[in-house]
Amino acid sequence: MKQRGFTLLEVMVALGILAFVIIATHQILDSTTKAKDASDETIAELNALQTTFRLMDQDFSQMTKRAVRNESGDVQEQYLLAGRYVLESQYDGIAFVRDGWINPINLLPRSELQAVGYRVLDDNLERVYRVYVDQLDNMEPRVQRILENVEELKFEFLDDKNAWQEQWEIKALPKAVAVTLQQIEAEPIRRVFLVPGQGKVVAPPSTTQSTSVDNG
Repeated sequence: MKQRGFTLLEVMVALGILAFVIIATHQILDSTTKAKDASDETIAELNALQTTFRLMDQDFSQMTKRAVRNESGDVQEQYLLAGRYVLESQYDGIAFVRDGWINPINLLPRSELQAVGYRVLDDNLERVYRVYVDQLDNMEPRVQRILENVEELKFEFLDDKNAWQEQWEIKALPKAVAVTLQQIEAEPIRRVFLVPGQGKVVAPPSTTQSTSVDNG
């Protein structure tokens, strides 16, 4: 029996169908890859934000009243230093001393206090800290980059009257610190962190002791 081959038209139709299937498959694969990359990027950004706010919560919640001495030996007036361009930040910066830096049975040559701060340099949010609280060793602070593409960083402070202040210039710890953080092409995020302070200067307890006289 004589076998009949494919005509040129049939071959062209088959090649056209094959090309359509290949193009459609490539587009689906490309869309899936882009969606996965976008999802991975979003997850990475969320993880970075969670890490940032977790570190801030740990630091602010253990803020302590500890005066810091600079390279000249002069004592800083405030326990908390904050404001525009503090720590050479592009925006707001903040610096203070926190307690609770773990040092098991004092094995490390340092205390459990840590001088820590936050700033933005080159659009990167950085956590800076010193091994020793006072700056008498002339050593540069250690830098931990925790978030990229930052276009605003702002701090506010809650006083004893539950009013938010944009500046904090008294020698006391606020009751809370509000952080407003905005990344490029994103909405600003505001978080409030409690601080172990009273929001006002507290006078030291009087050392005068009253004595009673027995006239009996």
